[in-house]
Amino acid sequence: MDRPEPGLIKWSPNPAHDTFLHVNLQHRVVQLYEPTGLAQPGGFDFKKSFKYDEIPPLTTYDWSPAHPGLVAIGTASGTVDLINLHGDSTSHLELPIRITRTCQAVAFNTGTLLAVGLERVRNDQCLKIFDVTRLTALDSGASWSVLEGSMNPIIGLEASISISSTKFFEDSPQVLVAGIKNQGIRIYDLRDPQGAVINYQTKCNNNLAIDYADQNYFASSSLDKPGLVVWDRRATSRPSSSRFYLDAVDTDDLPWGAALNIDRVIDVTDANFQDRGSLIRSLRFCRDRSGLIAVLSRTGQLKVLDTRKEYIPSEAQSRDSPELLEARRSYELDMSYKKDPKDNRIVSFDWVNLESPALTPRAIVLRANGVFDILEKPSYTSEHLYKMVPWKAPHRGLEGNYHGLMQFEAAQYPEMMGPLNVDQALKDVPLFGSHKESVNAVIREVLVFSPPVAGAVCDLEASNEQLPDLFTHASKIAAKLKDLRQYSKEVIRKNSKLPNGRSQQRSSIDELDLSLADLSVKGNSLPSNRQLHESLIMLARDTKGFPKEAQVVLDHTMLFRAKEKYLFDYVVNQDIAADDPWLRDLWSWIAGAEEAAFDAGMVAHGIDLSYLGVYNIWMRDLGFNNTARLADGVKPPDAAAWERCLQEINNTSRQPTYDGHETKQRTHRQVALRICGWGRSAEASFCDYAKMPPSERDSSRYTVATAHALFEGDFDKAVTILKEASTEYPELLFVSLALQLKSQGDKSLGKGKLDFDDAMASKTDPYLRAISSLIATNNWENIANQESLPLRERTFVALRYFDDAKLTQWLDKELQKAIETGDIEGIVLTGITDKLVDVFARYVEKFGDVQTATLVLSICAPRFINDYRCRTWRNAYRAYLQRHRAFLQRTKFEVESTKKSKRAGIPTITPPSRQIALRCVYCDAEYELSKVGGTSSCAAGGALGGQGQTTAAMANPLTATNISAGVSCPNCGRHLPRCVVCLEVVGVPRSDRPEASSDPHVRLAARFPTFCLRCEHVLHLDHARQWFQRHVECPVPECRCRCNFKANPELNYH
Repeated sequence: MDRPEPGLIKWSPNPAHDTFLHVNLQHRVVQLYEPTGLAQPGGFDFKKSFKYDEIPPLTTYDWSPAHPGLVAIGTASGTVDLINLHGDSTSHLELPIRITRTCQAVAFNTGTLLAVGLERVRNDQCLKIFDVTRLTALDSGASWSVLEGSMNPIIGLEASISISSTKFFEDSPQVLVAGIKNQGIRIYDLRDPQGAVINYQTKCNNNLAIDYADQNYFASSSLDKPGLVVWDRRATSRPSSSRFYLDAVDTDDLPWGAALNIDRVIDVTDANFQDRGSLIRSLRFCRDRSGLIAVLSRTGQLKVLDTRKEYIPSEAQSRDSPELLEARRSYELDMSYKKDPKDNRIVSFDWVNLESPALTPRAIVLRANGVFDILEKPSYTSEHLYKMVPWKAPHRGLEGNYHGLMQFEAAQYPEMMGPLNVDQALKDVPLFGSHKESVNAVIREVLVFSPPVAGAVCDLEASNEQLPDLFTHASKIAAKLKDLRQYSKEVIRKNSKLPNGRSQQRSSIDELDLSLADLSVKGNSLPSNRQLHESLIMLARDTKGFPKEAQVVLDHTMLFRAKEKYLFDYVVNQDIAADDPWLRDLWSWIAGAEEAAFDAGMVAHGIDLSYLGVYNIWMRDLGFNNTARLADGVKPPDAAAWERCLQEINNTSRQPTYDGHETKQRTHRQVALRICGWGRSAEASFCDYAKMPPSERDSSRYTVATAHALFEGDFDKAVTILKEASTEYPELLFVSLALQLKSQGDKSLGKGKLDFDDAMASKTDPYLRAISSLIATNNWENIANQESLPLRERTFVALRYFDDAKLTQWLDKELQKAIETGDIEGIVLTGITDKLVDVFARYVEKFGDVQTATLVLSICAPRFINDYRCRTWRNAYRAYLQRHRAFLQRTKFEVESTKKSKRAGIPTITPPSRQIALRCVYCDAEYELSKVGGTSSCAAGGALGGQGQTTAAMANPLTATNISAGVSCPNCGRHLPRCVVCLEVVGVPRSDRPEASSDPHVRLAARFPTFCLRCEHVLHLDHARQWFQRHVECPVPECRCRCNFKANPELNYH
C-alpha cells in the first residue's frame, strides 16, 4: 500500500456508528472522530473522541465492523498488531506470524474473523485466518497481554504466493476474496471442507472493494494501469452463464468473471508511469447507492462512476448467471488536482454513511495539508431544473413563461417538483450530533406544498430597472434593438460599476456608441469598420442583466424579423434591419445588384454576370459551377471573350468613361467601379439624414460627401461641400481652406508631403481622417488600407488609383481577410458566389445569424452555387420557423426561394410535395375540389371502377349539390362523417345555429370538426371540448378508445 502524507482516513464500517478515524502516519497516531452537525461541502462539524498513540509503522490496516474500537495494523516487519481505540496502551496484542515478511492486507468480517495477507515466502501459508473471539470476550478494563502468543491462526491458505489485497463479503461472512499478486483473484468459502476456490485470471488484483448494496459485485485495480475491473462472483462456469454474458466474454475481450472493464478511469500522463507506486490509490463503493464507486488516483483526482446493469430481455435472463454492468455517468468530485498546489490535493477518502437514501451521497476526504473536507456527488436532481425549463424553441410560447418552468397541473406539481424541493430543503440540515434532524420529517414537510404563484426561475443578474417606454411601445424589431442598446448603456453598465469605479464586466459596448459620428475609442487609431460591427452584434451576447422581456427579443430576433416579412424584398429588408447599419448596407448592395440584373442587364454574349463581385470581375471568376452562368452552347470565356462581355455591359448601362490610374483592363475597372456603387445614391443618403432627429445630426454627412468627391477625383466639388458645411460646422472651415490650397497646387504624388501626425488625426470620423490624410500625404494607399472606412470605399479607391499588379495583390489580401473574419462587407468583393459562402460560414459560426446567410445565398443557390452549406443553412432556417410555428413565414420562404432558384424558367429547387389534399375516409380517393364539376363524379367513378357506386350516388338528387359543396365524395357519394355527439353531418349548417351566437369563440369552434387519429371518430370542436372536460373515452358506446388520454398529465397541454 502507498503511504500518502499526512495519513489515511476511514468512515466506520458499521452503519450504526457515526464515527471516523484518521491514521496519522507522520506522528504514528490513530485518532477517532465523531461528526456533530453539518456534513456538506464547505461545512463539516466534528470533534475528537479517542486517541491511540505510538502505533507501529503500518503498511495496511482495517477497522472491525462488529467491534467499534478494534483496529488491525499490518507492518512491514511482518507483525499484525491489534489495538483498542477505546482503551489505553495495554490494549495492544501482536498476532504471531511464523516467518517474518511484509503484511500486505488485513480484513475483518462482520463477526470475529480476521484475514491477514502476507508477502510470499517458502514453506508457509500466505493467507491466514484468525479468530478474535477470545479478545472481544475480555472485559473492557482487562489487559490484552494475557492472550499474548496464544491466538494462532485457525486456517492457513495459499502457500508460496503473495497476497496483495483481501476482503470479506458482508452477506456471507465466511466467504472472502483475495488478490494474488501477478496471478489473479480467488474467492474462498471457509466453510467448504474441500477447499474449493473460484479463480479469475487477471493482473488487476489490488485495492479490492465490494459493493455493499449488491454483494455479487466487487472491484479491483492494477498497480501500473489506470483502469479498473468490476467482477461478478456468480461467474462460476459457462453452463450457468447466459448467452449475453458469454458473447461479451468471447467477442468483446472481457475477462472471464468480469462485469465491467474500463481501461482508463483516471487521467494519466507519461510522467505518472515513471513514478513509483500505484496509479490508483484506492477504490470505495458507496454503502447507500448500488453501483456507485469512487476512484482516487495518486495525483489527487477523485472520480465517481455511476454503474448499472445492462438491459437484458426478461426471457433471456438466468437466475444464477453473471450480469454485465455499464458506466452510466462519471463525475469529478474535485477539480483542484489540476491547478491547486500539491498541499491541497486529496490523499485519502471514504464514503460517509447516511441514514436516508434521499440524501445525496458524499465522501469525506483528507487533503495533503491535513484538512478534512466533505465532497458531494452531484444530485440526480441537479439537472431537473434545467430540463424543466423549455430552453429549446418554441419555449411553449414567448409570452409570460419564457425561460420559466413548465406549467404542471396542481395535482402533479408535488410529484414533479418534489425531488428538487427535497434536495433544497436538506441542503443545510444537520445530519449528525445532538442537533440532528429527522430526514423523513423534513421530506414529509416539503412534500406538502402548493404550486408557487410567482415564477420559480429567476435571473439573479437581471436588472430591476423598468424598460423604457420606447421599447415597450415599439412595434418594429429594429426599434426594440436600438432601445435595448441604449438601455444597456444607461442602466446596465451604470449598475455594474464596482465601488472603485471600474466596470464589473468589459462589454463590447465599451468600444461602441450608437452612431458612427459619436464614437469614443481609446488610443490614437480608430477601430476597424469590422470591429465596430462585431461589437454591435455581440452586444446581446456580452451584456448581462437584461430583464426577461428584453431577453425574449434578443433571443428571437430572427423570428421577429421573419414576422415582419424579412424575405426577398430588399428595400423592406433594409428597414427591418435598420438597427444594424452594416446589415442594411448589405441589403442595399443586393438591391442595387438586383436592379442591375433586371431584364438581363448583366448578361452579354451568353454569359450571366449577375450578382458577381469586384474580385470575380477582375479575376475572370464565374465560380466553381461556372457552366450554370453560361447559356447553352457557350464555352467558358477566355480573356478576349470576357473583355467583349464587359464592354457590351458597359455600353448598355452607359457607364462613364474611366479616368483613373493607367491600366490594361479599363473595362474591368468600369464594371468593378459600378459594382462598388450598387445600392447607394445621394438622394437616399439625404433621406436618411432627414429622418434623423436633430439631436443626432452632426458633420459626418458633409465629410462623407466630401470624401466621396475626393475619391472620384473631383476636388472642386469637395471644396464646395465643405464651404457649405462650414456655416453650420465652423470646425470644417480649416479643412476647406487646406483642401483649397491643395486643389490649387500640384495634386501629383511627387509633390512634397506634409507631416501627418496620426495621433492628431480625427478619432471619431473615419471620413474626416481620410480627408486629412489625403491633404497631408496625397497617398491613396493609406486611404485604401484605412480599415475604419467601409470596404466599399476602400475598394473604390483601390480601383481608381492602384496599378494592375498592386490592385490584384490588394484584392487577394482583402478577400482572404473577409473570409477569415466573416466580414459581410466582403460581399462587394465576392458578390453572391461560392466565396461568399466561405464568408458566411465564419459569420454564422461567430454570430449564429443563419437567417441572413440563408436569405442572401438563396438568391443564387442552387441556381449558380452548389454548396452543401447552403442546403444545411436552408434546412436549419426552415426547421427554426417550423419549431416556432411560423408556418406562413416558412411557406412564403419556400415559395419565394423556389422562384429565385429558376434557371431558364425551371426551378433548381425541387418544390415540396403536396402537403394538403382531400381524401375520402371511405374509398381512399383523393381529389381537388376546384376540379369537381357536374360530370366529374361520373368520370371519377368510371376511372376507379366504381360505376355501381356512382349510379347509386347519383340516384340521390342532392348528391351533385353535395359534391360541388365538398360535402360528399365524387367517387363513392358518401358524405362527411357525423358528429358522434349531435349526430349531425359536419361541414353543413347545424340545427342549433351556433353561428348566430354572440360569443365569437362559440361561432369559431362550431365551424371546425375534430378527428381522433386512433378511432377516427369525428366531433364538432365545441362538442369535443364539452365532452372531454368530463370524460377520457370516446363518446361512441361501442368504442373503448381513450381519445383524451394524456401521456404526460403533468404538462399543461395547449
